[in-house]
Amino acid sequence: MIDNFALLLTHVLIAIALIRLLGRADLDNEDLLEVEEEKVEREGPSLREKRRARARAEARDA
Repeated sequence: MIDNFALLLTHVLIAIALIRLLGRADLDNEDLLEVEEEKVEREGPSLREKRRARARAEARDA
């Protein structure tokens, strides 16, 4: 009996968590993603890209 109760309890808790996640208003909101993309475009190349370009230039010169 306790095994069935434990199994039922865990499944009910998972179902509650899933329902709460699906009910969130920001679940399907991509406005923040667009803002982040614009921010990245304005900033230019990242530090990693700058390092790679410098390494490629040094390799060409060598």
